[in-house]
Amino acid sequence: MKLEFYQLDVFTDTPLGGNPLAVFPDAMGLSDSQMQALAREMNLSETTFVFPSEQATRHIRFFTPNAEIPLAGHPTVGTWWLLAELGLIEIPQNGDLRVTQATGAGVLPVDLFLKGGKPTRVVMTQTAPDFGPTVNSVEELSLALGGNTGLVPPKMAPQVVSTALPQLMVPIVSAEALQELPSGGTGSTLERLLRTLGTDCAMCYFVEDGSNNVNCRMFAPGLGVPEDPATGSAAGALGAYLVWHGIVRPHNGLAEIKMSQGVEIGRPSNIEVEVAVGNGGEITEVRVGGEAITVIEGEVRL
Repeated sequence: MKLEFYQLDVFTDTPLGGNPLAVFPDAMGLSDSQMQALAREMNLSETTFVFPSEQATRHIRFFTPNAEIPLAGHPTVGTWWLLAELGLIEIPQNGDLRVTQATGAGVLPVDLFLKGGKPTRVVMTQTAPDFGPTVNSVEELSLALGGNTGLVPPKMAPQVVSTALPQLMVPIVSAEALQELPSGGTGSTLERLLRTLGTDCAMCYFVEDGSNNVNCRMFAPGLGVPEDPATGSAAGALGAYLVWHGIVRPHNGLAEIKMSQGVEIGRPSNIEVEVAVGNGGEITEVRVGGEAITVIEGEVRL
C-alpha cells in the first residue's frame, strides 16, 4: 500500500513556524492500528486521516502519537486548508464556503475563505463550552507547572473547560512568569495532577492589560506532547473561559481575541478566536481560525 501525505505548518503563514501537522487526504483501507502507528511515525502532536462521509463533506479522524482524540483545532484548520489547496473539494474562486466534518465530537461546520481559488483563512466552529471543576488550592498546581507557589494569581481559579476536549485553563501572574516555565512543566508530576481533574492538558495564559491579546503555552505531557506550539481546541476553550468570567468583554455580541502561542519553543503561532454571546450573556458559539502553509509532501509505503 502506498499513501500520500502532506505536512503543513498551521496558525502561521511562515514555513517552519506554527504547529506542524501531517495529513493523509485519502485514508481509505487503513485500520485503527495502522493509523495509530502512522501517527507515531509522523511524531507530531497530531496527524489526521480523511475519509468519505454520508453525513458530512468529509469524515476526519485525529490522532496524537499516543491516542485518537475526538476533535482538534490546528488539525481541522490544516486539513481543510490542504483539501482546498489540492482541489479535493469543490471551492469557489473567491468568497467563502461552508463545509462540514464528521468527527468524534459530532458533525461540525468549517468555514473556508478564498481568493483566487486559494484558501486565505479557515475557521472551525467548536462544540458549546462545558465548564468543569475549578482548582481552588493552586500551590500544588503551581509547583507541578514548574513555577513557585505564587505562579497563579489568587483572584482567578483555574478551571477545566471543554469545547470538545477537556483542558485546564491556568492564569499566570505575569508574562515573564509564563515565559520562564519549563516545557511540559514537571512532566509526570503534572501529568498525574491533570488526570485527577479529568484532563491531560494545561493551557497556561496571561492577558495583556486592557486588551484582547493573550499569550499562551499549552503543556500535555500525558499525551506525549510536552509543549504544543498552537492548540486550537484549547484556544476555543480559553476564549469561552475568558468571556464567561468577564476578563474579555464582547462588543455587539461578539468577543474577538488574538492569541499568541509557541514563541518559547521557536514556533510562533497566531490564533484568532471569536466568542458569540446572546442577549442573556450566554455563549452561543465558539469559533477558531487562522492560516496554514504546506511545507512537505511525501509517500508512505506499507
